[in-house]
Amino acid sequence: MKELDKQHQTELQISLSAMRDNLNTFISFLKPETEIMLMLKAAAYGHGSTELAKLYEKEERISYYAVAYADEGVRLREAGIEKNILVLNPSSNAFEDIIHHCLEPEIHNLVLLNEFVEFLKSKKHGMAPYPIHLKFNTGMNRLGFDEGEIGQLKEILSNNELIRVRSIMTHLSSTNLPEEDEYSQAQLDAFSRIIDATKTLHQSDTFFHCLNSNGIFRFPNHQYDLVRLGIGFYGTSTVAELSEKIKPSSRFVSRVCQIRKVEKGDSISYSRSGRAPDDTRIATLSLGYADGFNRFSGNGRWQVEINGQLFPTIGNICMDLSMVDIGDADIKVGDEVVIFGGKKSIYEYADLLGTITYEVMCAIGPRVKKVVVD
Repeated sequence: MKELDKQHQTELQISLSAMRDNLNTFISFLKPETEIMLMLKAAAYGHGSTELAKLYEKEERISYYAVAYADEGVRLREAGIEKNILVLNPSSNAFEDIIHHCLEPEIHNLVLLNEFVEFLKSKKHGMAPYPIHLKFNTGMNRLGFDEGEIGQLKEILSNNELIRVRSIMTHLSSTNLPEEDEYSQAQLDAFSRIIDATKTLHQSDTFFHCLNSNGIFRFPNHQYDLVRLGIGFYGTSTVAELSEKIKPSSRFVSRVCQIRKVEKGDSISYSRSGRAPDDTRIATLSLGYADGFNRFSGNGRWQVEINGQLFPTIGNICMDLSMVDIGDADIKVGDEVVIFGGKKSIYEYADLLGTITYEVMCAIGPRVKKVVVD
């Protein structure tokens, strides 16, 4: 029985060259004047937001970063990031941090708008009038003002010296689905009406945006002034034609930390969930569901790659460890194990789990080291 020193051996290996190529691919879809908002929410989809924000701080085509919550934006500012940062889901208890760190809130309902106006009345800051981004609901039915609320918006914002409308935006729900193009077009038509109906709120620098990664590719005539680049930058898409043009940017790897001989019928893992089909060897890996290796991957449902060969999991995935049946293969303690990003893709892994690549990326645990490989 051989063991590896008890140091966590699991990494998300990140290819900066793949990300750069993906960015250039999306730039090739854009008009020369169209700018990009790079989505860095959820730790840049699990890739590490601070590192990427620093890398693209001087990228001219990227005029904005976007985060979900104010604390994500605060961390970027504390790391020295100066680029414009949009907070997609602000709350009233974060207004102080938003103002202090010059973050720009997405305002998506009348209550939030009134709360922000009242807050600004009580505070001195260096961005008067303060920039906000108005989010409209055109069919996602998640966040956003409805068209019927435009009149109330005008009453609050017309001649309001505390606030300026920096952008007007919406979110399309189904740009990945050709069978829903009629619905997407209805959303785009609604957004066009909203832009016309809010003209009295526009400033000379107000801009408009509605497209996500799949939308950039599939609805090029609706770029407006800016597009929001998220999952496509990280190298995946549910649009087959687009997925062929971009490169997955990450590789999820671990190490063999122990090899054990077992006899036919021996049980492996919790609840005796795995049984050796024959006399064989079991490799224990330095990762578990706390690292993002989903528990459903156990009991032979997934195969990992070691030295170019695929081996099935055996038994339940544990919190910190997992086991695979390696038979008599030439494998030793310390050998690299590829969960996805080699012979098995992140798409296959997401399919196994009945989910999307977004969730797979975001589920990578915080103790997993993010390592730049090129």
